[in-house]
Amino acid sequence: MYYAIIGIMAVVIHLVINRDLFWHRSTYTVMPARREYRDYIVSAIIFCAVDALWGIMYEYQLAIPLYAASAIFFLAMMTGFVLWTRFVTEYMEERSLFSRVVSFLGAAMLLSVVIMLIINFFNPILFWIDGDAGYHPGTARYSTLLMQVLLFALAAVNTFVTKQKDAVASKRLCHTIELSTLGFAVLISVQFYHPMLPLYSMGFLFSSCLLHSLVVEDEKEEQHRELEEMLRREQEQSAELGSAKKKIYTDPLTGVGSKQAYLEDAERINQLIRRNQAEDMAVAVFDVNDLKTVNDTMGHDTGDIYIYTASMLISEFFEHSPVYRIGGDEFAVILMGEDYKNREGLLLSFDCQSEENQRAGRVVVASGMAEYIREIDHNIRDIFERADKNMYARKSELKRMHWQEQSVNE
Repeated sequence: MYYAIIGIMAVVIHLVINRDLFWHRSTYTVMPARREYRDYIVSAIIFCAVDALWGIMYEYQLAIPLYAASAIFFLAMMTGFVLWTRFVTEYMEERSLFSRVVSFLGAAMLLSVVIMLIINFFNPILFWIDGDAGYHPGTARYSTLLMQVLLFALAAVNTFVTKQKDAVASKRLCHTIELSTLGFAVLISVQFYHPMLPLYSMGFLFSSCLLHSLVVEDEKEEQHRELEEMLRREQEQSAELGSAKKKIYTDPLTGVGSKQAYLEDAERINQLIRRNQAEDMAVAVFDVNDLKTVNDTMGHDTGDIYIYTASMLISEFFEHSPVYRIGGDEFAVILMGEDYKNREGLLLSFDCQSEENQRAGRVVVASGMAEYIREIDHNIRDIFERADKNMYARKSELKRMHWQEQSVNE
């Protein structure tokens, strides 16, 4: 009964190691020659099941079932061999004349076995079953096994040649196929002298385990590497996109928000206003005084420093609100939350600083602020216009103060 146990174990192991192939097929979607591999594994399982069944028929001396199992044994054996050669050829993408000859010889052997089985029914050349359900190998069986050994050897040579001439071919893959081929050939050679040992099932199991552990697992690792590479590229693209967005939404000179950032934030607030969901807020508008004079007398590089200093001054006071540069020397701030609550004190402190800067000959920035009034403001532009009007009033006041100070000094 040990003969049948080997076959049953081989079937179980095949199903276990190839469970993903049958129940989680998505794992193998990127594997080369996936269909050929599946066909080979199915043929190997069928053969091992037939081999186990043969052992049971032999154990219980069931002559007619034993004859049928023996015929199916030879047919399944050659079918598995043909499908193995087809998988190896497709997987290695080898289209040489040598590989085509090996495939042709395998198919020819399968056809010859079919013919032999038909002849065997009338004239036992492969095997025969005696009256006591005893199995006896025929002379054609030995020639069939010998041909398989030679074809396995040719397949190993073909793999070796491919490895030598094709730098792209994986050496590990070639070594795996060579080892599985030679291992199968050795087991068949032993089967030649010991027909009552389940060596063919062991050969299928040995070959399948090698292919699975070193070929299929490599494909999974390759798929994993490809997924990691895709993730890396996606992260790089995301970083590049983030960098591009940062450039779009950041003013290059001052580092505060750009006009585009202001327009998009304003549009989001407009949507909230239209839905009557906008929170309390205020808009402050700022304009740098005497920038034209600075550009004309000291150059545009100094003017850029003047603008940058003004932006730092605004950001220092309104540190909890977004600051935007919306024009050459014009800035805007949308006050919400903490800055909105302290808006009057912040603006007063800022105006005092501007007056002190004016007396000291430093950067002077005029400011104006307006609060959001639900009953009259339909969009942020309405608030901005009131703040802009207040800013110009403040600008005029600063100039008047400057003239008065000059008159006093004179």
